[in-house]
Amino acid sequence: MKIYDSDIRSLLFQSFLEIDDYIGCEDTIVINELDVCSGISRADIVVINGKMHGYEIKSSQDNLSRLSQQMQSYNRIFDTMKIVASESHIQHIIDLVPDWWGLLCATKCQGEIKLETIRAGLRNESVDYKSVASLLWRDEMLELLATHTGTLKGYKSKSRFDLSGIIADIIDTTIIEDYVRSSLKARSTWRAVRLQQLGDDLHRM
Repeated sequence: MKIYDSDIRSLLFQSFLEIDDYIGCEDTIVINELDVCSGISRADIVVINGKMHGYEIKSSQDNLSRLSQQMQSYNRIFDTMKIVASESHIQHIIDLVPDWWGLLCATKCQGEIKLETIRAGLRNESVDYKSVASLLWRDEMLELLATHTGTLKGYKSKSRFDLSGIIADIIDTTIIEDYVRSSLKARSTWRAVRLQQLGDDLHRM
């Protein structure tokens, strides 16, 4: 039987409410469809708390033609990465994705869909901070630079691409991580939801 993206997405949302690292952080947010690396790729689900956690879904309706490009993008951005795939894709995906990626298999038995952990995953040790900085809007980049350099001289005329490189070159990586996470959480016009609200919504369904 076919397993759809919406089936997997719903199960993932439910599973987030059982992860201590997620529910233990009051301002954890869940974002559907986050563009990364200047729109080269789009992560299906992103969870942001003290880290950035990416989730890629490959349902039985999907093919794997874009996975190589997506891997390159996600490897630059996320502290942890999990790919959640239907059983038909699992063997191919195991041979493709890096060892630090987590891997979950979606199976259907007697009409019920379950997620089975094939590989838990590890922390990404090769985050690219220029790519992380590129998640910021231009005004957010300028605010970060002004805060940590005391001036905007020479920065206002720069493109977002150039600004992200400058940020990565002159600002400590821990500061970049904290600022990007807090900026994404603070956006008001954003397709994100607090984990607590997500849980309330699911309980009402």
